Order: sequence, then structure tokens, then C-alpha cells
Amino acid sequence: MNKLFRTLAIAALALALPLAALAQNNLNLDTGAVVSSGGDITFNPGTNIAPVNNAMLADLTTAFGNSFSELASTGDLGQVLAGQQYSTTPIPDSSLVPNEVIAVQTNGGNYAALLVTAASSGSITLQFFTYNNSGKQLQTGIVTLGGPAAPQITMVQNNYSYILPGAPNYGIAPGTLVIILGSALAEPGSQAVLQDPANALPNTLNGASVSLIVNGTTVHPVFYYAIPTVVAVVIPSTTPVGTGTITVSYNNVPSAPFPIQIVAHAFGFDNYGGGLAAATDNTTGKLITTTNSAKPGENIVFWGAGDGADPNNTDIGPPTHYDNLSGITAFYFGSVQVPATELLYQGRSPYQGVDQINVTVPANAPTGCAVSVSAVTGTGSSALSSNFVTLPIAAGGGTCVDPLSIVSPIEEGTLSGKGTVRFGFVAVEQLTDSSGVTDAAAAVFDSISGSSFGSESNSQPSLGSCVVSQSSSTNLGNLPTFTYLEAGTITVTGPPNGTVQLDEFQKGIYTADNLGLLGIPNFTIPASGGTYIFNGSGGADVGAFTASVAFLTPLVWTNASSDGTVTRASGVTTTWTGGASGTYARISGSSASSNSLFSASFICDAPVSAETFTVPPAVLLSLPAGIGSLAVSNYTNPVSVTIPNLDFGFAEAYVSTSIDATYN
Repeated sequence: MNKLFRTLAIAALALALPLAALAQNNLNLDTGAVVSSGGDITFNPGTNIAPVNNAMLADLTTAFGNSFSELASTGDLGQVLAGQQYSTTPIPDSSLVPNEVIAVQTNGGNYAALLVTAASSGSITLQFFTYNNSGKQLQTGIVTLGGPAAPQITMVQNNYSYILPGAPNYGIAPGTLVIILGSALAEPGSQAVLQDPANALPNTLNGASVSLIVNGTTVHPVFYYAIPTVVAVVIPSTTPVGTGTITVSYNNVPSAPFPIQIVAHAFGFDNYGGGLAAATDNTTGKLITTTNSAKPGENIVFWGAGDGADPNNTDIGPPTHYDNLSGITAFYFGSVQVPATELLYQGRSPYQGVDQINVTVPANAPTGCAVSVSAVTGTGSSALSSNFVTLPIAAGGGTCVDPLSIVSPIEEGTLSGKGTVRFGFVAVEQLTDSSGVTDAAAAVFDSISGSSFGSESNSQPSLGSCVVSQSSSTNLGNLPTFTYLEAGTITVTGPPNGTVQLDEFQKGIYTADNLGLLGIPNFTIPASGGTYIFNGSGGADVGAFTASVAFLTPLVWTNASSDGTVTRASGVTTTWTGGASGTYARISGSSASSNSLFSASFICDAPVSAETFTVPPAVLLSLPAGIGSLAVSNYTNPVSVTIPNLDFGFAEAYVSTSIDATYN
């Protein structure tokens, strides 16, 4: 068993520290700053939220909260805010409840949306987005106003998976390292100093203590660290399964009991660099990276938490037993399931609350720079999918190669370290759904922070792999901020339209289509396809360029008529014919819960030559049961385009057919 523990430090990677602003009463939405006076709004504890100076408010109520997540992620929120009726009337305390949305016209003439995520008599936590008159996002953040106040819990998550409460795969298992987010949880100004797991972890830290009650049993988790906005604790293995409550006390003042669901198993993978799995070679202990890829047949160690209770360990001191637990019932590299005999070990690592999984990479595993890795714990109605991480896999190890990567691993590493990454793309697309066929040409130019680019780059799975995105109307997470770039005049030339000028929908976003969705109908694609030449004149932010896109005869989805009802626990198989060499198939889908509070989507990429792909249960169990869509698309591999003043550019074409789907 000594091979299990060659690289102990890996298990301590990525103890994330979500931070909120210091408790004060005023918020400047134009700058995102929490201030003691001035700004645009002031929180009067127990009374109201009121506008400051010339700012005005509009109460959009909790009904608007159901669509808040979707509007914020699509960029439509700014337009909605500009159309509201504003006044100087304060919003009363009785309305300041979770999921309430307040619109603000700021002193700077901008518009902002505030989502109440938590509220008490002494403080309120708000997620905000600020836009200018053109709909460009200026600021975003999460703040807590008011205080001093009693401790308040806003969320409990697996320390590694970060799966959101309300997700169909949410749950906390006994023996798991978790983070509890909130406010006033520990000594003000305390630092996130990790306690030494080589010794017994403490029951109290920086004035904080935690109590958990499930089915009449009370347990007291031990601490890794504690700061006012987040504490990291280990749920004891003696905690029974069931619905209970968790309480954080600071200086013996308790928070309100917060509901928690304890399940037998709910594994979450550790990751770093925007979703890259924290995994090592079991023989050498070396970290798997894009320049040190895993290879088929290699024994890999994954790290995380949530495999379930191990009663032979106390969860207070370091583990003394390494029992082979049985929480993980299915393990996937992309869509390839690992044989049970190759799942070599699953159980505690040398650290309290941290598990490791030893598994052999299958000979037929997908290769590429972003091969998805996922797992399912439990069976039947108790089956829960893990979070999704990615792993570079290459036939001979070394640096990975991926035909779907827009930039190489080395370029990605360089760009991720930059303060700002500027990029653009052009595309020709045809979309078919129940409303008809839309032909379109598009060009988009924007910038993003390097750290956010590193996270976003993992949203393109390798062939044979999938990624999942989840969203809650009350927990949007840290959305990246895009700044759009002026590129001058953009035209596209090709059959049968000749030369067409794209409409600038907003700064940096250019489109033309056959329906006049964003302007005059002026672009169509013939059945035979063709080659399309984009020309950019250059503008204030982007230089002049030329790019070519070949629109080829697409694949045909052959079993669309039978794919409209999806059994999530069984996966769903799509089949197709056709599609040109050098292109790939993309299977995608989404669903929303019946109350619209939670939604999720997935994309899977497959070689077009395979003519079939089965989306594994691990993917679909991450989606809520409900109404949604399923699509099969045909994409050309991205082609690099040199565009002056940008770090990179690319061109692609795709055809997509979408059907309504019910996810059971």
C-alpha cells in the first residue's frame, strides 16, 4: 500500500477561499466598492434599502429571481434593467428576502441588478451586476452590508467539487472536507492558516465552532481553517445519513440552523488551473499536466473528498486505516467506463477528510488536452454524479495534442499568466429547431482576464469527452467579465449573397442572418454550402484582417425522433450519418427544474467518423429532471486566424439541429 502515499502534498491543493467585502452599509455600484457613506444605495438594518443622492430603485421581486441567472449569463440583463421604472422609494426590510431582485439607476447613469442571497436583521448579502446604457457589463461582485451581526451561513459545499445546493447531484457525505460560506463566522481579520493534519485537528478555531444535528445525532466537525467568510471543516464519519441542520457559532453566539443533506457518498474531484484534475502518476508521484500527460495503461491517483464514511478513522487525527471504500460505482474517462478491476483503490488519503482514487487509464480512453474525468457514487435513486475535471492524455505521454484546442498548451499557459487576453473569432452557422432554420454569419471580439481565460479554456472538451455547466438563480458563482472590442466594419463574401456587411449588434459583436433577428435579413446559406471570406476594416481596438471559413455538407442526425425523452440514469445515444472529414460532432443539451431555480447544460464532442455517441449517466445525472433541449451539431475544427492587436483568433463553421427534450 505504500505506493498510495508517495505524494502527500497534492491532496492539499486548492483550498479555495471565497471572500466577501467587509461589513459596511453603503455600496457604490459604479465602482463595486463597499463604503461607509455615499455610493448608490444604503442598507438600514431592520428597516430598508434606500437610494443615495440621485440614485433610484425598482423592486423586481422574487419572481424575477427565477430568470436572474439566465439573463446574467447571456448578457441580456443590462437591457432588462434599462427598461424599468425607477423611483426614490426605499425597498422595505419585509421585501429583502433571498432571491429578491432590486434594480438600481446609479448616480453615474448606469444600471445595476442586486440579487439578495442572504438576509438577517443585521446584515444582507447581495450579488450585483452593473451595466452601462449600451448593456456592457462594468462591475460584478458579492458583498455583505451591515453589521455587526450574528454568524450567518449562506452555503455548504464539498471543498473540491463546489457543486451548488439545489443541484440534482448535491449532497454532503460523512468524512468529507467541506467549506461553510457566510459572514461573521470567525474572528474579524483572522487569516486562513491551515491547521497541521499530521496532528489532531481542533474543534474550535479563531473563536468559531460548528455543530451538526442529523436524525437526533449531534456531531462537532474539526477545523482546517476559519476566517469570517468561510470555515473549512471535516464532517465526522459518525454522522448519520439524512436531513439535518448545521450551525456555526462565533464566541458562543450561534448562527441560525442551516439545512444540510447528508448522503452516503458524494465524491468531488480536486482540481487546479480552471478544472485540470489534481492527479499524479502513482509510481513517480509526478503531477499530470499538459506537458506531462497521462497515457493509456498508466496508474493514476486522483484526489478529492466525499467517498463516504470510514468508521475505522476518527476524522480528527490523521487516518490510521486505509479501507477500500465502495462509494464510487462508475468511473469515466470521457465516455469510456473504467472496468471495476481497474478501479484499484478508493478511500482515505493521509489527510483527514481527503480521499484518493487509484485507477488505471483504459487502453481505449480518449486522448487530448481536456479529456473529461467523472464518477458516479451510489446506485439507483441514490446515484450522484461528481463534478467534471479534465486530464491531458497522450499515447506516449509528454505534451498533449488536441485538434479541438484553439491554442496550444504552451500558449495557453502563457496567456493564462497575462493580465488581459484579447481574442476574436468569425463563424458561419446554421441552426434548425422547432421554429425553423436560421442562417447566420458572426464575428466577436473581446478580452478577458488571463486567470479567467485559463478557466474558460477547459470548456472545450477533447473528442470523446464531455463538460457540464450548472447554474442556480441564487448562486451564480464567479462569472468571467468580458470587455468587447471595436473592430470597425466587418463584411462576409460568399454564395449566394455576394458581399454582406454585418450589423454591429453592440460593440465587438457583429451579425448577419436570414431572418432579420438583429437587423435587415441579408444572409443565407445554400444547401451546397461554400467558402466564406470575412474582411475586417480595423477599428479602435482590432486591426484589419481577412479570414476564410469553409461551410461543408453537414452530418444528419438519424435518431432525433426517438431522442426526445431522456432517462438520465441510463445515458442517451445519438446516431448520425455523413459529415466531412476534418470535422467533429457535438452533442449538447440542457434542462431546468420545474421551479426554474436550477438549470444545467452539457456538451460532448465526438469524432464525426464514429457516427454514434452515448452521453454517459455521469453527465445526465448532473442535469435536473425537467424540460429542456437536446442537439446534435457538426463543427469544423477551429482554424487559427492572425488578427492584429489580438492574442489569438480563429474561424469555424457549424450546423446544429435541436429538439425539445424531457429529462426524467
